[in-house]
Amino acid sequence: MRPDAILAEIARARTALAGLEADTKRLTEYIGTLELAAKLADPSLTPTRINRIVSTMNVQAPNLSSDTKRAAGRARRASEAQRLLYEKDMTLAKLAKKLKVGRPLVSKWFGTSEENRPIPRAIAERLRAEYDIPLTAWSRIAE
Repeated sequence: MRPDAILAEIARARTALAGLEADTKRLTEYIGTLELAAKLADPSLTPTRINRIVSTMNVQAPNLSSDTKRAAGRARRASEAQRLLYEKDMTLAKLAKKLKVGRPLVSKWFGTSEENRPIPRAIAERLRAEYDIPLTAWSRIAE
């Protein structure tokens, strides 16, 4: 790639980033307004309680342990693999302990392709066997 093309691409990326930062600021303010409206409508709602009620993870499984419900309520990703794991009453922290790896590493396996680390194939196969998580649920698998 030519230097002038690289500089033009950098300029486009910076422009896109500035637009996203403006959108992020606007959405953050909007969420704050909605949280205030929720608090005025029901004074028992605290920001922590609102965050636990409103989650990106919709786990449809009865009889989950309280720590799994709490973890699913705090989830900020809508990963199919993570949802299936929660439905088997397994959290990322429990899984990390079982696999003897760090929780941040396990968390990165469940991210989107832009923000994740590839999961080792042996572990993906193990999770498929133990928790019925299909290999297609992973965005990247390391050989």
